[in-house]
Amino acid sequence: MSRKNHLSEVFALDLRSLGLFRIGISLILLYDLLLRSFELSFFYTDQGATPREVLWHFPFPMGVVWWISPHMLSGSFAWQAFLFVLSGLAGVALLLGYKTRWAIAISWFLLMGSHARQPMILQGNDVLLRCALFWSFFIPLGARFSLDSLSKTATTYHSNRVLSWGTAAIILQLCILYFNAAIPKISYEWRGDFNALYYVLNIDYFTKPFGYWLLQYPVILVLMTKATILFEISIPFILLMPLGNTYLRLISFAIMVGFHLGIYMCMDVGLFSLMCIAYWLVFLPGLFWDKVATFIPWKFLGSVTEVSGTEENSPEVLSTPGPRWLIPCLLIFVIAMNNQRYLNPPMVSDEATVMDTFGRITGLDQYWAMFSPGVLKDGLKIWAEGTKADGTKVNLFNPNLDNRSSDRRMVWVKEDSYARKRFLIWGLYEFPRDPFSRAFLKMMLEEWNLTHKAEEQIVSAQIVSLKTQTAPPYETLESPTISEKILMQYIPLP
Repeated sequence: MSRKNHLSEVFALDLRSLGLFRIGISLILLYDLLLRSFELSFFYTDQGATPREVLWHFPFPMGVVWWISPHMLSGSFAWQAFLFVLSGLAGVALLLGYKTRWAIAISWFLLMGSHARQPMILQGNDVLLRCALFWSFFIPLGARFSLDSLSKTATTYHSNRVLSWGTAAIILQLCILYFNAAIPKISYEWRGDFNALYYVLNIDYFTKPFGYWLLQYPVILVLMTKATILFEISIPFILLMPLGNTYLRLISFAIMVGFHLGIYMCMDVGLFSLMCIAYWLVFLPGLFWDKVATFIPWKFLGSVTEVSGTEENSPEVLSTPGPRWLIPCLLIFVIAMNNQRYLNPPMVSDEATVMDTFGRITGLDQYWAMFSPGVLKDGLKIWAEGTKADGTKVNLFNPNLDNRSSDRRMVWVKEDSYARKRFLIWGLYEFPRDPFSRAFLKMMLEEWNLTHKAEEQIVSAQIVSLKTQTAPPYETLESPTISEKILMQYIPLP
């Protein structure tokens, strides 16, 4: 038996895992489309929170350039609905593996367009999904578990394991995510007393009931903080380990799925945890599929067991669509761009460099430093409110909710059936941009006055933040510092 090539052991992936990965990211894509469609008018039309005119004149620091978006061609509801339906059809084609490469290209382009149209509600899962779709164009996602694989003209593979620049890019993208999430975590809360997650879960804006329950046990949160740093730093090196790669990836898969399920249970971070789990499917080694094949007759799926999937076989080296230098140059660019983010985070400067612009055109623009380098040591509430003529305040999303109450635990599900509205306000807090805030408040004020009686009319609208000092672990503050601030106010001209 010939000696294994260490490089192939690092960057080879199983076609069956690629097929499962395709199904996973397409389900995330379709579910995200469904959620966003509930507020199509609110987010994507000119009558909503962000008219196109605002984007034309005031680019948002995190997002995609507006001029590549088909969503910018019209601000009507009908046009936006048509693009969403088109995105849904492309997502279904990707799920079924029909004309897979075309489905990937169309899904990526339309996803980019929706991100460019409404950049204020983007989260980590949006960035990771568009990066995954970009790199997926260079790998055979339709080779297994797909309608394409049942075609008479389907490509025949001599091994279930394949190796290409595309498979290397998919692997390195996840390594870049974790490594660049870990490096900025340099504050004392992350590297000193390890109380970072204690303070994170005290930020009411994200915390779920299970997260509040964990606050009773600071010792557990210290261990979880240490584990977070350990996983984020070590996982990239484990994935690039040539020896024992099969078992290391199986162990890493189990650990990281549990890690992201833990985040999902403790915090509301949108679809980020589910997207990461879907991404990890790509790392299932051939050994996993060989074990599964002993219990499930894979033949009914077609071409799955035509070749041996054992790790004894050398991977088949695939040619990469386009110039051979393209993917290596793009990977170097992504690494350089992430390093630049340490020195110039997107919320610090409005000036876009050439690197920023290229990243936004390709959709490879990314920034993974969440809750870094330091952690907010205050409980935080942010909301949109209106002021009536008599000075009475009213929550514009939920009139029955008193954000100034002493109860810090906000049940967001009752206030917002679609969490993106909440993340829009968070975006205006984290990236304070007057034109975006003014357009949002103007829309909220006009919508409120249009649907309420004369005595309930509001004369101004504002975005308000309320910070409540968090007591250190094992301590109680008799009179915590409370700070209320109006981030932006809109008063219509008489």
